[in-house]
Amino acid sequence: MSQIMGPALPFQSAIPGGIYNGKMIEVKGKIPYGADRFEINLMTGFDMSSDRTLHLGIRFDQRCVVRNHKQYDQWGPEERQGPFPFSFGRDFTMLILAEKTQYRIAVNNEPCWDFGHRLPMDQVKSIAVRGFFDVYHINFYDALKPSASPKVKRARTRLPPVNNPTIPYAYPIYDGLEPGMSIYINGRPPSNSCKFTISLQTGDAQYPPPDLAFHLDSRFYNRSVVRNTRCNGVWAAEETAISRFPFQPGISFEMVVQVEEDKFSVSINGQRFIDFRHRLRPLEKFDTLYIDKDVSISSIRFS
Repeated sequence: MSQIMGPALPFQSAIPGGIYNGKMIEVKGKIPYGADRFEINLMTGFDMSSDRTLHLGIRFDQRCVVRNHKQYDQWGPEERQGPFPFSFGRDFTMLILAEKTQYRIAVNNEPCWDFGHRLPMDQVKSIAVRGFFDVYHINFYDALKPSASPKVKRARTRLPPVNNPTIPYAYPIYDGLEPGMSIYINGRPPSNSCKFTISLQTGDAQYPPPDLAFHLDSRFYNRSVVRNTRCNGVWAAEETAISRFPFQPGISFEMVVQVEEDKFSVSINGQRFIDFRHRLRPLEKFDTLYIDKDVSISSIRFS
């Protein structure tokens, strides 16, 4: 372990050994009363004009923690959802754990946010801290295995079945999606159904619009099933090709959505229907099954 004690802000220092899978950074400090904002950055160089592979902007005026990256002096899309675990006058400990596909960030032993890599983590050379808070120390831990850090990566929570939910319905998928997971949805469109939608998304807030890893829109009016993703409010290219329209008004169906390493695979009534390759990662950040429009659901279960 390497340690930096009580640096004055603004502060920037090399990260001993760089960033790699299993490396963890601990920042311990205190928020003084009246603090406005502070930020923690993982930088590719040794000045503030360098690219930022991870930017954590803690904003008391907006009560949010902004996650982003910056490359060639251009910011990427912000991520703002999630908790705000900071309080005036109180100590905090932040852990940043580098994993193969993402950074995992915990505060006071509670997992808070995941941030998928947008720039290679092996380019990181320094950490830069600016703003209004007191830093007690910054520690760098080498080759920390996830199993040695249960507070950063928790055991998966058992997902109980749900029967006859009211539509629209949001089912929280604690710990998010992961390969090997299967979702079983039993439902029935009414005789006058126009369309229904099933989405795997980030949270259930209506605004800002959640990101969608998989959106399946079954349209009876033109017998189509449209698949798509949405990121930062922007829809991507639709996929519409199907061999048949598998739903009938007034007739029950069973849909199985399998989460595989590279795609979502959907079966209807025991027959393979479509595959949809992953476009957005990490999968773990998609933590809600959302069902809406003209359908009644008798059961939802996970395995």
